[in-house]
Amino acid sequence: MPETLRLSEGGEEIQKLVKRVATARRVVVVTGAGISVNCGIPDFRSSSGLFKQIQASHGDVVSKGRDLFDASVVFRTAQATHVFYEWMTHLREQCERAQPGVVHAFIRQLADRGQLQRSYTQNIDGLERKAGLEVWDPHCPANSPECVPWQQAHSIPLHGTMDRLTCQLCSSSDTYDAVAGDSCSDCVHRSQQREQLGRRALATGTLRPAVVLYGEPHPHSEDIARIIGHDTRALQGRKRATHDVLLVLGTTLKVPGCKQLVRQLAAAPTTTTIVVNNEHVCGRAWDGVVDFQIIGCVDDWCSRVQRVWAAQTKITQWTRVRKTLPASCSAKGQKATGERRSTAKKENVNRVVDETGESQRRNVNQVVVEAVQSQKRRARDNDSIECTQPELKRRRAELPMRRSARIAMRESIELYHQSLSICT
Repeated sequence: MPETLRLSEGGEEIQKLVKRVATARRVVVVTGAGISVNCGIPDFRSSSGLFKQIQASHGDVVSKGRDLFDASVVFRTAQATHVFYEWMTHLREQCERAQPGVVHAFIRQLADRGQLQRSYTQNIDGLERKAGLEVWDPHCPANSPECVPWQQAHSIPLHGTMDRLTCQLCSSSDTYDAVAGDSCSDCVHRSQQREQLGRRALATGTLRPAVVLYGEPHPHSEDIARIIGHDTRALQGRKRATHDVLLVLGTTLKVPGCKQLVRQLAAAPTTTTIVVNNEHVCGRAWDGVVDFQIIGCVDDWCSRVQRVWAAQTKITQWTRVRKTLPASCSAKGQKATGERRSTAKKENVNRVVDETGESQRRNVNQVVVEAVQSQKRRARDNDSIECTQPELKRRRAELPMRRSARIAMRESIELYHQSLSICT
């Protein structure tokens, strides 16, 4: 079973994982409905989620809330289809009012820092685009300036978005300015053209939200598989010295496609897989796939990583400022440090000068010898260092003997201090 940690308890292990995410070479993020709850959009499976709300209000149409997102149930009867369109319109209004939250800002910051390999989201609220991320839209025309190639996209919506409607018959797309359940304008136009030519009318499709329901094939599964394969190879091709992170946020990992996605991306040997959710979601089935399971608020987790980034930014900015300072300012800034480092040196020199103040007329060699012997006695008492006498004699012999005794004595004292650094 993956190692389980509680975010509220903190601890050294949590801090290590936070730093690992903050300093990762590449990060792949997989998100679920839990990241948008604080944005005002309900999740699906919690006690107050969307499934419970639907079951409470339309229990006569569906036996459980999940059925309203099951393709085999939604389009079985006209009443179920009408309820589906009604709820999707209500959810669309909530998505329009909602604003990106902490997790969306965190993913945007990953992209700005160059750490984001890709973000895969199961959400259909479109908050990633509001956060400023480049979102891949398979329905967008290739010649449109808003079209983002998948190679440049930050976010991949796995289950579609609420931004568009698609025709159930011809698969053409339209903005959500139209009404779900209306006739497809492209189908109507083609049918009218045939009627003008004296031919029979064509069938007309109905517009529905461009989201993937349970039990229906994904219309863009091949494109998404190509993107996932590209990112998997990118993670597996990393050097072992680098580390990557697969971060799974706010999802219960119940959808089969999401399970397969996480297992495939976590297979890279240099990837650390971390699941963050407000409840326990990973059991023994995730052994060898998920490394750490953190129980806690996803917003709090992302905020911790952002605080580490903020601290790194302050250090980097201060380093750049110091490099731009004039030499005089740098010298002033280093003055205190230099003084502290030379305190011991000054004390030693002053002590020797005081001890030898009355012995200036003595032989210079005798003064140095006495100072060395004094130092050796202090070292012996402290069991710390022992001076090397041959090296000291060699340096003392190099003194110019033609200089005056006073100058030679001062230089001998300086050499004595230098000899301290070669003491063992």
